[in-house]
Amino acid sequence: MKTTIAAISTPPGNSGIGIIRVSGPEVPKLIKKLFKKSLSPREATLRKIYDLDGNIIDNAIAIYFQQPKSYTGEDMLEIHTHGNPIILETILNNITRNNIRHAKPGEFTEKAFLNDKINLTQAEAVSDLITSRSLSAVKGAYNSLRGRFSDKILEASDKVLEVRAKIESAINFPEDDVPENSRTILKRDLSIIEKKIRQVILSASRGIKLNKQNTFCVVGQPNTGKSSLINLLLGDSSSIVSDIPGTTRDSIQYEVQSDGHTFMIIDTAGLREPDNEIEKQGITKTKEALSKADKVLYVVDDQIGFSDKDKKIINEFGIENYDLIFNKIDITKKKPSLKKGNVSKAYISVLKEKGIGHVINLIKEDNSQKISAENTITARARHLSSARTALQSLYNAQEYLDNDELELIAEELRLAHEQLSQITSGNSSEELLAKIFSEFCIGK
Repeated sequence: MKTTIAAISTPPGNSGIGIIRVSGPEVPKLIKKLFKKSLSPREATLRKIYDLDGNIIDNAIAIYFQQPKSYTGEDMLEIHTHGNPIILETILNNITRNNIRHAKPGEFTEKAFLNDKINLTQAEAVSDLITSRSLSAVKGAYNSLRGRFSDKILEASDKVLEVRAKIESAINFPEDDVPENSRTILKRDLSIIEKKIRQVILSASRGIKLNKQNTFCVVGQPNTGKSSLINLLLGDSSSIVSDIPGTTRDSIQYEVQSDGHTFMIIDTAGLREPDNEIEKQGITKTKEALSKADKVLYVVDDQIGFSDKDKKIINEFGIENYDLIFNKIDITKKKPSLKKGNVSKAYISVLKEKGIGHVINLIKEDNSQKISAENTITARARHLSSARTALQSLYNAQEYLDNDELELIAEELRLAHEQLSQITSGNSSEELLAKIFSEFCIGK
């Protein structure tokens, strides 16, 4: 029996508008109970909302989505009120009695999947769209939600089924050997499938990178202005700033948002020969931070320049992917500038707040390198794993073809099809579905 669920879909806290969603067979009855009359489908209507004692507490916009033309494929109701948590909780308490219960995380989207409104990759794209940390990731998630990724998978899957059907028909013939012309056609077909699966793997690999938030680690010798630079990027004084070498003892991680880009930036201890045990621990933390970083911003005191000591530090710590930030140009009387290359060089003054835009541009450029194609999508590690397993089954099938082992080819194609199906929905286990939808927010 289908259940009716309800939840607040907007984030906690006060806001201009708050939204409650309800989905399930009890929605038509609930509408008459709440508003004393029915609602026209897909029409925003102003209605009074009452508390448990029958007192009016707010005016609300109510929208009824009649099945199957709704997000979940069931009857749905959306109630838009003022975004006071007290109002929203009161309405929700009024709704969740008798046959209506509180929704679990992601349960609305799970209903959409179970009712064939979207496939599993599209459901995951909904979550990605909500949690995307850059405009590029938003576009990729939207492309996945539109079905661009699942279309690639279905193309490969359909071709596997087509070839598998040919082989299973051939198995029924009594001849021991496969005619040469049939073998040539099979080789061509398997090659086409291989190409399609490789396209899925390439898309998934790019999609995983797009989903990943870039992490930048700010390192350098003590007293070069690392923490001051981060404070400027953050817009506050979150990192400890001092003229005393070795002030930052721990690695501190921040999330920064700038013009459609979100990235993590890590402040670290100055790299030098430690004077005490605490500073040694700080250096250890820096090494750990470096292992997490996608890119290193190596800060240099422009009065000293990029010295042999800096080169030694970069070599000893195994720093490979880095840009150089020359700070304190207010003292050396240089103008802010940016010189791009394999190792880009930005000349800035944190004290005078000059040239900081060059650092931000380096970060944005590194973020933007993740995608270039209009058709880029977001993807998960499980997609890549299934596609690679499918490709291995295809390799096995190609080897069996040389020995005319049709039964084994058919079995490998069955396994390949099973793996591709798991990406979009197919043979998804309850455990997998529970894991996927538990990562959603409540109300989506």
